[in-house]
Amino acid sequence: MMTMATTAAVLRWGFLIAGVCVLLAFSVTAVRRWRGGSRFGELTDVMEREWFSAGKVFFAVLAGAAGSWAAAYVGGTRSPLIETVPIVFPLGLVAAFVVCRYAGRGGNPLRVKALALLLAPLALGTVMTGW
Repeated sequence: MMTMATTAAVLRWGFLIAGVCVLLAFSVTAVRRWRGGSRFGELTDVMEREWFSAGKVFFAVLAGAAGSWAAAYVGGTRSPLIETVPIVFPLGLVAAFVVCRYAGRGGNPLRVKALALLLAPLALGTVMTGW
């Protein structure tokens, strides 16, 4: 049986690796489009529309930090903000990527956004930084 610390370590590393992969894939796409003649504004639009939006990342990071603080309130140990944000940032990056990729593909985009940007970071932030 996995303990909470082991689960948190696996989640941290998993989201860190996934976040780095998303950044690398976006970087390759941006360089290819830049070489193809796209301007900076067009690259920014592609990033916001298809990859990850800065506002979505920020919202997911705040939800993850709120989960961490809620866990501390219930009885866990709260990490300082300077430690919580770097731990939760890859989670926010991956959550924003999921929303940008899957919210526009039919179904209920509000449900995808609520799950990926609010509920999942809140729960995972509780596990990753709260205990």
